[in-house]
Amino acid sequence: MRSAKWISVCVMASVVWLGALSCASAQWAVNQTTGIFQIRSEYSLDDQDSQTLVSQITSLQGEVLKLLNLKSQEQPVEISLFKSKATYRAYLAQRVPEGLNRPALFVQGSDGGRVYVYQRWGFETDVRHECTHAVLHNALPYVPMWLDEGLAEYFEVEAAKRSAGHPHLSSLRRSIRFGWRPEIAQLEAAEDLADMGADEYREAWAWAHFMLHGPPEVRQVLSDYLVDIQSGEEAGLLSERLVEAMPQAEIRLVEHIRNWR
Repeated sequence: MRSAKWISVCVMASVVWLGALSCASAQWAVNQTTGIFQIRSEYSLDDQDSQTLVSQITSLQGEVLKLLNLKSQEQPVEISLFKSKATYRAYLAQRVPEGLNRPALFVQGSDGGRVYVYQRWGFETDVRHECTHAVLHNALPYVPMWLDEGLAEYFEVEAAKRSAGHPHLSSLRRSIRFGWRPEIAQLEAAEDLADMGADEYREAWAWAHFMLHGPPEVRQVLSDYLVDIQSGEEAGLLSERLVEAMPQAEIRLVEHIRNWR
């Protein structure tokens, strides 16, 4: 994965200034709506690659909600696509200055979410990743940071690659041969994205994959956990639920990654 990928972020914004974000200083070549997503782009989206990305964005909400058994509040999500890093930074400088050094950004406010991405190699992954954050925060009042990132990592690749085609899978298998072991308590202890590097993102993806494709009892743990969050109940630590359902969850995760086909 690209090293810059690891600094993609979900910023929880205050209420007041978010309404001003819709006032574009850039000249948008495209304004179109697809589902809950309102796409604004500085460049044309008529080429095949762009049309494929728009189609993926359109499908993403339904795919996330179906797999996680969630219901959405249907708040709009505004996606701003920039033709260069320069125009991206100029736009954010007046609105989200803390995001200037990030290649992609998700901002959640009470009136909906905003996604900001600029064109570069592999930026489509960034778009899917940040839009996953938007869908999750549309459906849930909060998501633990490590789980939020793990699920975004899972959905950031094209749908056909989510089960067995993510680069994290082969990377983790190599690491397992050298003794890698997951430590979910460290993930849960992370308080800021600065606490999460490449290894933490990779492990967060591994837990997400395990809970989505692993044994029925761990799939049920994730489902129940998200239902409790959505209903406003105190969800507690996901790790405690996993250990209760499967005392050797970390060992089983390693087996799951090693043997998954």
